[in-house]
Amino acid sequence: MEVRDIEIFLTLAEELHFGRAAARLHLTQARVSQVIGRQERRLGGLLFDRSNRRQIRLTPLGRQLRADLRPVYANLRDSLERARMTARGKTARLRVG
Repeated sequence: MEVRDIEIFLTLAEELHFGRAAARLHLTQARVSQVIGRQERRLGGLLFDRSNRRQIRLTPLGRQLRADLRPVYANLRDSLERARMTARGKTARLRVG
């Protein structure tokens, strides 16, 4: 699974709406749907219950994957940010307030 695919899944899991997730990610709704469909085929099960067109819900598989991926994705983002800072010659980030 690509990093962008993980981001798309986690955003949709948070929004529970294809249109809002697509807008947040600056993608088309069709692209979000394609990525989720590909993930579901690879995993062999549905991540989202789409039986109600107005509201989607996470399936048990989707809830498990979200719980597993959240910390992994957060650590990956932090690692990439630290690498960017190191590349710029910065060794720490100062946070105020």
